[in-house]
Amino acid sequence: MSAQNPSETYFAFLDVETTGLDPNSGDKICEIAVIKTVNGQIADEFVTLLNPGRNIPERAVSIHGITQTMVNRAPFFRDIANDLLNFLNDTVIVAHNARFDLEFLRSELRNLNLYLPENNIIDTLAIARRYYTFPSNSLGDIARYIGLPIDKQHRALADVTTTKDILEYFMKDLERRGIRLKSLKDILKLQGKSVELRTSNELVLPTEIEQALREKSKLEIKYLSAYKEETSTRVIEPFDISVSKANTYIHAYCHLRKERCTFRLDRILGIKVLA
Repeated sequence: MSAQNPSETYFAFLDVETTGLDPNSGDKICEIAVIKTVNGQIADEFVTLLNPGRNIPERAVSIHGITQTMVNRAPFFRDIANDLLNFLNDTVIVAHNARFDLEFLRSELRNLNLYLPENNIIDTLAIARRYYTFPSNSLGDIARYIGLPIDKQHRALADVTTTKDILEYFMKDLERRGIRLKSLKDILKLQGKSVELRTSNELVLPTEIEQALREKSKLEIKYLSAYKEETSTRVIEPFDISVSKANTYIHAYCHLRKERCTFRLDRILGIKVLA
C-alpha cells in the first residue's frame, strides 16, 4: 500500500505512444515512459521505445514522430513487462486520460498472462474537467493555458513531464482555493470517482472528440482522404459515432463541404478544439 502522506507517496507519471487508438483492433505500444517521484522530486525513470511487432502507420508517425526504423531494434513489450511491473509496484499511477494508457497496458499484459497492478490511479483529465473550464482539455492545451513550457515533440517522456507539472499546478491552485489536500485520499478525491477501465467493446475516444460531442462544439481536423490519399483541413461539428468490426466513424457536419459527412477515426491526423 502507498503511504497516506502525500510527501511520502511514490507517484508514477505514465504515458504511452501507440500505433493507433484501439488495442482491441490490434494497435500496440511503441514507446512508454514513467517518471517516479516522491515529495516532488524525481526518484527514477523508465523510458524505452518498443517494437510493436507491426508496422507503424504514417498517420501515427505524423503525431508522435516514431518511425519503423526507430523501433526495429527496440525491445518487444514482453522483454520489459516484468521490469515495468516492478517499477510500478507500490506507486500511485498518474496519467492524462488514464483510461487510454492503462487500456493499452492491460491489453499488452493480458497477451502475456500478466495483469495490471491494483494501484491507485489519478487522472489529470478528470481533475481538469471537474475544477476548470479550459477551452480544450488536451494535455498540450492545458499546459499552454496555465503557462507551462511545451515540448513540440509529442513523445512519451515529454508528456509525462508535462503531466507531472500539471498535477503540481492543480494541487497548488486548488489548495489556494481552500481545498484540503493533506492526505493521499484527499488527492484521489479530486477526480470525483475512481478510474474505471472500459469493457472489451467500448472505445476510448480522443478527449477533443469527447468534448465536442458533449458540448456540441466545433473541431478543426486534419483528415487523410481515402479517395486520393490527400490531407485536408476541415472544421467539423461531431454529432454521433458508430463502430464497425474494423473501424470507428465520426458523424459530423462538415463546414468545408457544407453537409453532413462521415470521417474514419484512424484517418484523423490532428485535432484542435475551436472556442
